[in-house]
Amino acid sequence: MNRSPKLLWVAFALALMLGILWELCPLHDASVRLAAFPLHGIRVIARDIPMEPAEQAIFSGVTVVKRLVSYRDHEVIVTVVDGTRRRHAVHDPVFCFRGAGWSLDSRQSLPMKNGEASLVELRQDNQRAEALYWFSDGAGQFASPMRYWLKTSLRRLSLGYSGAEPVLVILTASGGTPMDWPQLLRDWPELQEL
Repeated sequence: MNRSPKLLWVAFALALMLGILWELCPLHDASVRLAAFPLHGIRVIARDIPMEPAEQAIFSGVTVVKRLVSYRDHEVIVTVVDGTRRRHAVHDPVFCFRGAGWSLDSRQSLPMKNGEASLVELRQDNQRAEALYWFSDGAGQFASPMRYWLKTSLRRLSLGYSGAEPVLVILTASGGTPMDWPQLLRDWPELQEL
Protein backbone atom coordinates (compact mmCIF):
# COMPACT_ATOMS: atom_id res chain seq x y z
CA MET A 1 0.00 0.00 0.00
CA ASN A 2 1.16 3.52 -0.78
CA ARG A 3 2.57 5.54 2.18
CA SER A 4 0.54 8.70 1.46
CA PRO A 5 -2.87 7.22 2.37
CA LYS A 6 -1.40 5.65 5.52
CA LEU A 7 0.07 8.97 6.60
CA LEU A 8 -3.25 10.70 5.99
CA TRP A 9 -5.07 8.13 8.13
CA VAL A 10 -2.50 8.47 10.91
CA ALA A 11 -2.80 12.27 10.80
CA PHE A 12 -6.60 11.99 10.83
CA ALA A 13 -6.50 9.62 13.83
CA LEU A 14 -4.14 11.95 15.73
CA ALA A 15 -6.34 14.96 15.00
CA LEU A 16 -9.41 13.06 16.16
CA MET A 17 -7.69 11.96 19.39
CA LEU A 18 -6.47 15.50 20.08
CA GLY A 19 -9.98 16.86 19.47
CA ILE A 20 -11.46 14.36 21.93
CA LEU A 21 -8.71 15.08 24.48
CA TRP A 22 -9.35 18.84 24.24
CA GLU A 23 -13.08 18.29 24.79
CA LEU A 24 -12.46 16.06 27.81
CA CYS A 25 -9.88 18.39 29.40
CA PRO A 26 -11.45 21.86 29.57
CA LEU A 27 -9.06 24.76 30.06
CA HIS A 28 -9.18 27.01 33.10
CA ASP A 29 -10.59 30.38 32.20
CA ALA A 30 -9.74 33.84 33.55
CA SER A 31 -12.82 34.05 35.79
CA VAL A 32 -10.75 34.24 39.00
CA ARG A 33 -8.82 37.25 37.66
CA LEU A 34 -12.03 38.91 36.46
CA ALA A 35 -13.81 38.30 39.77
CA ALA A 36 -10.92 39.98 41.61
CA PHE A 37 -11.16 43.10 39.41
CA PRO A 38 -12.36 45.84 41.81
CA LEU A 39 -15.05 48.42 41.13
CA HIS A 40 -13.02 51.27 42.61
CA GLY A 41 -9.59 52.86 42.46
CA ILE A 42 -8.13 56.26 43.29
CA ARG A 43 -10.66 58.78 41.93
CA VAL A 44 -12.30 55.87 40.07
CA ILE A 45 -15.86 54.73 40.66
CA ALA A 46 -17.30 51.98 38.47
CA ARG A 47 -20.51 50.05 38.16
CA ASP A 48 -21.41 47.01 36.09
CA ILE A 49 -23.58 47.75 33.07
CA PRO A 50 -25.47 45.35 30.78
CA MET A 51 -24.27 44.48 27.33
CA GLU A 52 -26.09 45.77 24.26
CA PRO A 53 -28.14 43.17 22.32
CA ALA A 54 -25.53 43.09 19.54
CA GLU A 55 -22.79 42.46 22.13
CA GLN A 56 -24.84 39.66 23.69
CA ALA A 57 -25.03 37.95 20.31
CA ILE A 58 -21.30 38.31 19.67
CA PHE A 59 -20.27 37.27 23.19
CA SER A 60 -22.73 34.44 23.71
CA GLY A 61 -21.04 31.79 25.88
CA VAL A 62 -18.12 34.11 26.66
CA THR A 63 -17.26 35.66 30.03
CA VAL A 64 -17.45 39.46 29.72
CA VAL A 65 -17.12 42.21 32.32
CA LYS A 66 -18.53 45.56 31.22
CA ARG A 67 -18.37 48.60 33.48
CA LEU A 68 -19.12 52.30 33.28
CA VAL A 69 -16.36 54.20 35.03
CA SER A 70 -16.53 57.74 36.36
CA TYR A 71 -13.02 59.17 36.40
CA ARG A 72 -12.40 62.86 36.97
CA ASP A 73 -14.57 64.62 34.36
CA HIS A 74 -14.83 61.58 32.07
CA GLU A 75 -16.94 58.50 31.64
CA VAL A 76 -15.10 55.46 30.38
CA ILE A 77 -16.53 52.11 29.39
CA VAL A 78 -14.30 49.19 30.37
CA THR A 79 -14.93 45.89 28.61
CA VAL A 80 -12.94 42.76 29.46
CA VAL A 81 -13.45 39.66 27.31
CA ASP A 82 -12.28 36.16 28.26
CA GLY A 83 -12.32 34.00 25.13
CA THR A 84 -11.41 30.70 26.78
CA ARG A 85 -14.72 29.06 25.84
CA ARG A 86 -15.01 30.74 22.42
CA ARG A 87 -11.72 32.14 21.21
CA HIS A 88 -13.23 33.53 17.99
CA ALA A 89 -15.20 36.09 20.02
CA VAL A 90 -11.88 37.86 20.69
CA HIS A 91 -10.33 39.68 17.74
CA ASP A 92 -8.67 42.96 16.77
CA PRO A 93 -10.81 45.73 18.36
CA VAL A 94 -10.18 47.98 15.36
CA PHE A 95 -12.51 45.69 13.33
CA CYS A 96 -15.27 46.29 15.88
CA PHE A 97 -14.75 50.05 15.83
CA ARG A 98 -14.92 50.12 12.03
CA GLY A 99 -17.93 47.79 12.05
CA ALA A 100 -19.72 50.24 14.37
CA GLY A 101 -19.11 53.05 11.86
CA TRP A 102 -16.01 54.67 13.40
CA SER A 103 -13.00 55.60 11.30
CA LEU A 104 -9.49 55.38 12.69
CA ASP A 105 -7.72 58.76 12.84
CA SER A 106 -4.54 57.63 14.60
CA ARG A 107 -2.94 54.75 16.47
CA GLN A 108 0.00 54.81 18.85
CA SER A 109 1.58 52.59 21.48
CA LEU A 110 1.19 53.40 25.15
CA PRO A 111 3.68 51.84 27.59
CA MET A 112 2.21 49.82 30.45
CA LYS A 113 3.60 48.18 33.55
CA ASN A 114 4.64 44.96 31.76
CA GLY A 115 4.15 45.66 28.09
CA GLU A 116 2.17 48.02 25.90
CA ALA A 117 -1.33 48.99 24.85
CA SER A 118 -2.68 50.52 21.67
CA LEU A 119 -4.28 53.97 21.87
CA VAL A 120 -6.57 54.85 18.98
CA GLU A 121 -8.41 58.05 18.10
CA LEU A 122 -11.75 57.48 16.38
CA ARG A 123 -14.17 59.65 14.43
CA GLN A 124 -17.78 59.17 13.36
CA ASP A 125 -19.51 62.12 11.69
CA ASN A 126 -18.92 64.99 14.16
CA GLN A 127 -18.19 62.71 17.11
CA ARG A 128 -14.73 61.90 18.39
CA ALA A 129 -13.69 59.12 20.74
CA GLU A 130 -10.58 57.49 22.11
CA ALA A 131 -9.99 53.84 22.90
CA LEU A 132 -7.20 52.09 24.70
CA TYR A 133 -6.91 48.33 24.34
CA TRP A 134 -4.55 45.49 25.12
CA PHE A 135 -4.43 41.77 25.68
CA SER A 136 -3.26 40.53 29.07
CA ASP A 137 -2.39 37.13 30.52
CA GLY A 138 -2.05 38.53 34.05
CA ALA A 139 1.74 38.76 33.76
CA GLY A 140 2.12 41.12 30.80
CA GLN A 141 0.26 43.25 28.30
CA PHE A 142 0.52 43.33 24.52
CA ALA A 143 -1.46 44.97 21.71
CA SER A 144 -0.95 42.40 18.94
CA PRO A 145 -3.98 40.27 17.97
CA MET A 146 -1.55 37.86 16.25
CA ARG A 147 0.34 37.37 19.53
CA TYR A 148 -3.01 36.72 21.25
CA TRP A 149 -3.84 34.08 18.66
CA LEU A 150 -0.42 32.42 19.03
CA LYS A 151 -0.62 32.41 22.86
CA THR A 152 -4.12 30.95 22.92
CA SER A 153 -3.23 28.35 20.27
CA LEU A 154 -0.17 27.26 22.25
CA ARG A 155 -2.27 27.18 25.40
CA ARG A 156 -4.80 24.86 23.76
CA LEU A 157 -2.09 22.61 22.34
CA SER A 158 -0.41 22.35 25.77
CA LEU A 159 -3.76 21.83 27.56
CA GLY A 160 -3.21 25.03 29.51
CA TYR A 161 0.33 24.35 30.71
CA SER A 162 1.85 27.20 28.66
CA GLY A 163 0.30 29.91 30.85
CA ALA A 164 -2.85 31.78 31.79
CA GLU A 165 -5.57 32.69 29.31
CA PRO A 166 -5.10 36.15 27.78
CA VAL A 167 -8.08 38.48 28.04
CA LEU A 168 -8.91 41.47 25.87
CA VAL A 169 -9.27 44.77 27.75
CA ILE A 170 -10.90 47.72 25.96
CA LEU A 171 -11.40 51.19 27.46
CA THR A 172 -13.42 53.72 25.45
CA ALA A 173 -14.03 57.39 26.18
CA SER A 174 -15.92 59.94 24.16
CA GLY A 175 -16.16 63.66 24.55
CA GLY A 176 -14.34 66.81 23.65
CA THR A 177 -11.36 66.65 26.00
CA PRO A 178 -8.66 64.00 25.59
CA MET A 179 -8.33 61.41 28.31
CA ASP A 180 -5.18 61.18 30.42
CA TRP A 181 -4.79 57.43 29.94
CA PRO A 182 -1.43 57.07 31.73
CA GLN A 183 -2.89 58.79 34.81
CA LEU A 184 -5.95 56.52 34.78
CA LEU A 185 -3.65 53.48 34.67
CA ARG A 186 -1.69 54.86 37.63
CA ASP A 187 -4.88 55.63 39.59
CA TRP A 188 -6.38 52.20 38.87
CA PRO A 189 -3.38 49.82 38.77
CA GLU A 190 -5.62 46.75 38.92
CA LEU A 191 -6.37 47.34 35.23
CA GLN A 192 -2.81 46.32 34.41
CA GLU A 193 -3.09 43.16 36.46
CA LEU A 194 -6.04 41.67 34.65
